[in-house]
Amino acid sequence: MSRPLRAAPAALLTALAIAALAIAIPSPAVAASDSAVCTVGGVPVAEGESVPTDIPAIVSCFDTVAEAEQFIEAGAPGDYEQLYPSSTSARANVAAAATVMVGKIWTGTSRTGSVLIHWGSGGGCYGTSYGFPSLASGWNNNVRSAEGFNNCWSSQYDGASYTGTVVTCTPYCNSLGALAAKTSSIVYRPVGTFG
Repeated sequence: MSRPLRAAPAALLTALAIAALAIAIPSPAVAASDSAVCTVGGVPVAEGESVPTDIPAIVSCFDTVAEAEQFIEAGAPGDYEQLYPSSTSARANVAAAATVMVGKIWTGTSRTGSVLIHWGSGGGCYGTSYGFPSLASGWNNNVRSAEGFNNCWSSQYDGASYTGTVVTCTPYCNSLGALAAKTSSIVYRPVGTFG
């Protein structure tokens, strides 16, 4: 009878170890609540001009969407100067309102999951487009819903540098359908303009 007693403590220790791991690993619901909120800037391009394919990805992340939006409203300090290095000296004469949110993408459908907020200088897509030729790590091939703001429609491409299959959100897509989790580049264009 001593043999079953020796096995019992081992089984108990194994059960306790499994229980401890179950407690230590966050459930999907907890992981979803720790969503990332990040911003990235784009360069405005006048209507009729080609959207550049060599725009640097300057990404900043925040605890909340409100903080990220305040950062953009404040002129994206630090990021703006990296994205527009030739205009840094002129920046002192430009109001903070010179930066505008042009769109958002989410890792989940229907505006859920992590969100990446796209911004640029200027006043939105009034005769201007904004290109994002590649997406930062964690966002590439991970977008499931998208929305354009400030007169922008969002064209999602499955290839880098605006190549491949495209879906245009006019201005909101609660799901990207066949392009879900395949977006690799984005262009925000004036309302009425398809990719």
